[in-house]
Amino acid sequence: MKSYNYFILTCLLILLGACDEDQLIEVPSDFLSPEISYVSPADIEAALVSNYGRMRALNQGTNNNLMHSGTDLCMWARSPEIQGLGDYRTGLIPSSDVALEFWNRYYKIIFNSNAILTRIEAIEYEDQAEKNLHIAEARWFRGFAYRSLGFLYGGVPIVLEEISSPRRDFERSSIDETLDQAIQDLEFAALNLPGVSEVKADGRLNNAAANHYLAELYLAKGQPDQAVSAASTVISDPNINLMTSRFGNRATDEGDPYWDLFQRFNQNRSSGNQEGILVLQEEFNIPGNTQIAVTNGDNNFRYERHYGSLYWFLNGPDGVGAFLGPTSRNLGRPVGFVRPTPYFTHTVWGWDSATQTFDPDNRNNNRNIQRDWVVDNPQSAFFGQKISDFPQSWFDNLTAQDTLRDYYPNITKISTPNDHPVEILVDVTTGQVANTAGQTFTDWYQIRVAETYLLRAEAYLALGNTAAAADDINILRNRAQATPVEADEVDMNYILDERMRELNIEENRRMTLSRLNLLFERTVLGNPFSGLTVQPFNNLFPIPFAEIELNTLGKLEQNPGYVN
Repeated sequence: MKSYNYFILTCLLILLGACDEDQLIEVPSDFLSPEISYVSPADIEAALVSNYGRMRALNQGTNNNLMHSGTDLCMWARSPEIQGLGDYRTGLIPSSDVALEFWNRYYKIIFNSNAILTRIEAIEYEDQAEKNLHIAEARWFRGFAYRSLGFLYGGVPIVLEEISSPRRDFERSSIDETLDQAIQDLEFAALNLPGVSEVKADGRLNNAAANHYLAELYLAKGQPDQAVSAASTVISDPNINLMTSRFGNRATDEGDPYWDLFQRFNQNRSSGNQEGILVLQEEFNIPGNTQIAVTNGDNNFRYERHYGSLYWFLNGPDGVGAFLGPTSRNLGRPVGFVRPTPYFTHTVWGWDSATQTFDPDNRNNNRNIQRDWVVDNPQSAFFGQKISDFPQSWFDNLTAQDTLRDYYPNITKISTPNDHPVEILVDVTTGQVANTAGQTFTDWYQIRVAETYLLRAEAYLALGNTAAAADDINILRNRAQATPVEADEVDMNYILDERMRELNIEENRRMTLSRLNLLFERTVLGNPFSGLTVQPFNNLFPIPFAEIELNTLGKLEQNPGYVN
């Protein structure tokens, strides 16, 4: 019995010795976790690449269309009274997919950035400059995410540390606190990121991208002097300039500098483009970019598919199809999900119904906004004729579906007219594209200095300096060969109209209008469907009900006007 007791005591001592706290920490080795994923500078680099992918993904999927649809810029082309926030009463509620999707997308960027910033301190770098760059990039992404969440939702929970276990005790910060956090991160990034001509690869973050968003955030905080300073830092950079001369791929084709900005291979600095500040790398067949599908339709970077009209469904006056099918010359294979509002297609361009003319502006040229097509079906009696030359009876007989979905002005920057990759063509001679086409086969601007000028104009307006605001706006209008604006004509509505003319589809229109607390007014002004149901409280998204429901140990207050 005595020996048995000694055996029991020995076992207990062994077990107690084994209960060392460090030995109880499990480090998984058979699947990826932060403990084994962040152990070298190369791992941090890979995590940052993931954030770049998440930023690109903000232009992908179905709900990304709602950054445009349901505003003064765009509306849904199919059942517009319901779809695409055509009816805010049913489309934007706390349980809606859209409320949760953008919340999740931006918080994933924050989570990844926090993991980088937490783990990086334990990693040994041979080059301290590389470490500082990684920290600056992670903080830019986090600041960008909080900026976006603040504009869309108002105050949100601020999380600055890596979360390693489930939490259900989140509390909302105020909108000021949320924007202040974004400012802190972006100010750090502005001081520590390289210049736009010093980045190590196309599409990488630079200090101008930080200062640009700082100008926007200072405006949101009611600090126009600081906004002018931040924007001027970008504009005065000798390596950043508005493109006013022809350049790049297709520079010898009929066109203009604005048109050149959106041709394939023209977005990055290697093309001679000094206007792009931050460019999303979406070009076809480039390793690491958004994968472009040529054998199926699963790629999501599909502005061409979603925003272009279903022109190739149109019949001519003789009842015969006007087109061979979808072709590269006619913007590829769009299907007409989202269309521009009449406010954009006509009002902002100075349409005169009596003379049937627009104000002069190269950005409204048919090569930039296609309003006319040439019949290319040899079987049609109207082969080779422009649609604009069809008899009036044809226009009179167009149905609502025709004008909503099939026949409306196409913004050409969403596509690559006459320059689709050969891999997507089924007939090189005619330019017909495959049924799986519809992708946007080009890089995409996140920031252009043209927008920086408009932010500075907004800041000058806030300071009462309308002459300086007009000067900045006219830099864009002069390039477009449009009539200069006079100082006494500049107000916030004019600047918002100019943003539409210059940045259509590029800017997240909803984000801009929410930042300015003008989503309601502008949607009523410019959207014939959404304007009937939008309410002032829709300026902000609802806090997703799924997040409120899961947050059992804290309280996430719902935004006013919404019912959980």
